[in-house]
Amino acid sequence: MSEAPKLAIKEVYLSERAVKLRLPFQFGSTEVRETAEKYCEIVAEIGGKRVQGFSAQLMVPRWFDKRAGLTNEDTIDALRQTVVAAVNVATGAGQSGSVASLSSTIRAAAPKLMSADMPKLAAGFGPALLEMALIDALCRHTGLPFWKAAAEDIFGFGAHLPADLSSQDFAAVRATIKAPSTIALRHTIGFDAPLVEKPADAPADGQPVTLAEVIARTGIKAWKIKLKGDPEADSARLLALQTVLAGHMDGGITLDANEQYTPDSFRLLLRRVAAPDLAELAGRIRFYEQPFAREIALQTPADFGVPIVIDESDDSLDAFAHALALGWAGTSIKSCKGVLRALINMARAKANGALISGEDLTCQPGLCWTQDTAMAAACGVQDIERNGHHFAGGMQGASNAERVATLSAHPDIFLQDNNGIGLDIQNGRVAISSLNQPGFGSSGALMKQTN
Repeated sequence: MSEAPKLAIKEVYLSERAVKLRLPFQFGSTEVRETAEKYCEIVAEIGGKRVQGFSAQLMVPRWFDKRAGLTNEDTIDALRQTVVAAVNVATGAGQSGSVASLSSTIRAAAPKLMSADMPKLAAGFGPALLEMALIDALCRHTGLPFWKAAAEDIFGFGAHLPADLSSQDFAAVRATIKAPSTIALRHTIGFDAPLVEKPADAPADGQPVTLAEVIARTGIKAWKIKLKGDPEADSARLLALQTVLAGHMDGGITLDANEQYTPDSFRLLLRRVAAPDLAELAGRIRFYEQPFAREIALQTPADFGVPIVIDESDDSLDAFAHALALGWAGTSIKSCKGVLRALINMARAKANGALISGEDLTCQPGLCWTQDTAMAAACGVQDIERNGHHFAGGMQGASNAERVATLSAHPDIFLQDNNGIGLDIQNGRVAISSLNQPGFGSSGALMKQTN
């Protein structure tokens, strides 16, 4: 496509749905038991016609924003503020342009309407939510599924490439994008997730609780293990996990420290992991994710002898380029950080022989899940971290009509379970061919009650 279509943002509607977790989960230094999912509807005008676009994201406490002294609720409120700021920019001046130019404008201007100490990662949440809805609107207008729209760059990102990425490299990687078919899941094992024995207060909903039950029910063979930042405690946990995961690690292991290590303590962990008693699990480790706090990570050369990738440090368009210059092995992609940034970082990874990983355990069944997965599949990730259905799930807050419409639109992805809507996981994979329809992971029957 020679020139990307231009959109004019006419209206934006927001809503929320409360989400209660069936199992508590540790995010770094906090335990999460409840939060909310944010929904956005954009009404855009394209070529004289009006079209709707939808998006959804879970507001995760104390991941985007780890400022000292803030409660879980404080950080959720901060994310709400980023959405309001993005909407005010989008609607305040009759914004018009390609998806890429609109997204760039919103990302640049919205932080000026936020508190001065808002972390960049959090500040990007609202702009990312609007960007996703714009992508959906344009995909609906053109009748293209996301993968095809990305391959053709109808979003206009080719005109907004960062200096380190050539148009030839971007075009070459877009040519590799294929229609979605199936995707492997990587299950996250939390700090205190039960391994074999159920806790006394485990929900009696027929869904897996222990790691052993997850293995038996899903056939998953790729795992993400959360670390505490304590070399001795983490190595002891890995030793226990090695026993339970034995024979079920063909998809490999990734380790996520959520910014809790210092470089010196990380070296201690690596020495412990290299000990003979952890050889079976250690031989399956693919990479370590964001071991260091974002304040120091991109000042730290990656000279640890193992692949390390950024996640929380990926808070701007140039962050991955900076990490590559320091020898980091790759980056994660998440729709909550930016879909267009994910496409750019996919191209960077290909050009530099680096890793690109799909990391977002919080995606709830429904629109949030389908959009993030459509993005990850287009970017060609090996597997995708998925736990939203395990810790919460069920499309909480959705009407029965929306649940029925979701099952109808995506019968390969979702099924009815005791919590409402769950994932149809077969041998560790989910079929996703139904994402090959117009729109960004959505269908015309969904999200009618957003406004």
